[in-house]
Amino acid sequence: MPLETLEGKVENVRARMRFPDAKVLRAMMESLGKILEEARFTITTDGVRVVGMDPGKMALIEVTMPAEAFLEYEVEGEVEMGVHLESLVNMLKRGRKGDTVLFLVSDDRVLVRIDAATVKRYLIPNIEVLAEVPEEINLEHDVEASVISDVVQRAVKDAEIVGSAIIIEADDDTFKFKSQGEGARRVEVILTSESSSLLYLNVVKPSSSAYDIAYLKNVLNLAKVADAVDIKFSTDRPLEMVFKSPEGSKVRLLLAPTVLE
Repeated sequence: MPLETLEGKVENVRARMRFPDAKVLRAMMESLGKILEEARFTITTDGVRVVGMDPGKMALIEVTMPAEAFLEYEVEGEVEMGVHLESLVNMLKRGRKGDTVLFLVSDDRVLVRIDAATVKRYLIPNIEVLAEVPEEINLEHDVEASVISDVVQRAVKDAEIVGSAIIIEADDDTFKFKSQGEGARRVEVILTSESSSLLYLNVVKPSSSAYDIAYLKNVLNLAKVADAVDIKFSTDRPLEMVFKSPEGSKVRLLLAPTVLE
């Protein structure tokens, strides 16, 4: 099939969206793909949203892209776009930072076009994704903080060296990442209120909770596109992490606490 005919294969287009940066989009889709195999994107006049839980129901991930985050955005009513995430990520790997990504969505097909020095087009089916979509979850937290993304990324990697869980603690002026393994194996990263890496800290009640590092690693690549990470938690309660990209998109992770052995 000649490439120049692919756009014509998408009849009755119901949504047309052009995202400004293939690298940012790939980072978000890779994080989704670590938790979900397939995703159902809901496209409305307000923007694009996809949400889902891992099979063990330990983690919930939500991606929202407001209409303003796109260079072009046209939608007819409410449109569903179902894709296999590994396939989509493999397409986006063909793009680079600053390459735009165009989506043409009909009821049965999706065209993905990456515009760079060369134009790449991919035609895939718009699949039906039978996934349980949870209601919007809003939690109250005793600790709210904002930390430079690179610091969070390195803290999780440091914690993985000694254990399978990371402990997050906070009091009035200190925020800590800790991990402990067998014997005397320990690691601790301490940020104080005077640290330039701790952008914001509000503590209603000193708190401490442990979380599975394997799940947190699933979203670490978002540290490459977000300057800071909003971190919210309470003792032995779910962790909420929010990554915001420069153009306004947002990835939110909710992670259940784990029990230390």
